[in-house]
Amino acid sequence: MNIKFIIEYKGTHYHGWQIQKNANTIQGELSKAFNILLPHHDSNIIASGRTDAGVHAYNQTASVHLPSDLDLNKFFNSVNGIINNDIYVKSYEKVDEKFHARFSATFRSYKYYINTNYSPFTKEISWFVNHSIDLNLLNQSAESILGEHNFTLLSKNNPEIQNKVCIIYESFWEQSQNGLIYNIKANRFLHHMVRFIVGTSIEVSKSNFLFEDFMNLINNKSNINHPICAPAKGLFLSQVLYD
Repeated sequence: MNIKFIIEYKGTHYHGWQIQKNANTIQGELSKAFNILLPHHDSNIIASGRTDAGVHAYNQTASVHLPSDLDLNKFFNSVNGIINNDIYVKSYEKVDEKFHARFSATFRSYKYYINTNYSPFTKEISWFVNHSIDLNLLNQSAESILGEHNFTLLSKNNPEIQNKVCIIYESFWEQSQNGLIYNIKANRFLHHMVRFIVGTSIEVSKSNFLFEDFMNLINNKSNINHPICAPAKGLFLSQVLYD
């Protein structure tokens, strides 16, 4: 049977989602637990997308085929008892055989947390920025990326991906108790794309990067100013939506 399940994790001590040799990963930890409980079953866990090293998730969606006679409640309770306590399976459900966690997704949303008041309790899950930040300039930058754009210059180069066009449906900053939160929703994301948007937008708000140069990056025009990549620790995969 095909199972969709939702995972929450703190990615601080992991080298991203995807299994890697000699490195702790979210997929790797889940696979170990599945293999302990189902040693004779090939549990190929598929996620909605691969989060990078240090990136977190509120609602990462995954799918896996499991034996049809399996007690799902007992199984996932056991998974949560085996895996490290910074990974947690929040929910699960049986879905249509055609469902695919990655290819069936229509939208994905991320949040990026910036802390303007340093706290040792949030230093691993937010970016501390000790500068005055112009929220109006931030939202001007955020609004400029709405719609369809080529994000070649605001993503990490990956020759395996030819299509660099993404459609942005939501992009805005909001104030929080400890600082700022950037919200973005799109049909797809490129490698480091959100981090480049955040890092460069912060430099625009600090007047270290011209808004016109930021627009050149959005419009995929060559630019002598290189985009700034924000640290991974403030980024959260917040939601994955399906039809």
